[in-house]
Amino acid sequence: QENVTIGVLATRLGIPEYRLRRLINSELGYRNFNSFLNSHRIAEAQAALADPAQAEVPVITIAMDAGFQSLGPFNRAFKAVTGVTPTEYRRMRRSAA
Repeated sequence: QENVTIGVLATRLGIPEYRLRRLINSELGYRNFNSFLNSHRIAEAQAALADPAQAEVPVITIAMDAGFQSLGPFNRAFKAVTGVTPTEYRRMRRSAA
């Protein structure tokens, strides 16, 4: 989902925001809510990029489907997590298959 905030997630889970923040930071070990959210979005994008059925789907479409609003932040977040760009990741996964 785009534009999700920690407050929205806390409400959906039925817990106070401060407890969710503590869980994300202390228990799960993420630096902040955005790090937590991006890790899940990147994992979703990695699965899509590795899926042969989605080989022709543009990277921007995969980024948007994962909840990113533009390609630049997606590319930076993806590379920070994986060490490679989304296109390089797709290419590596394709050649490994």
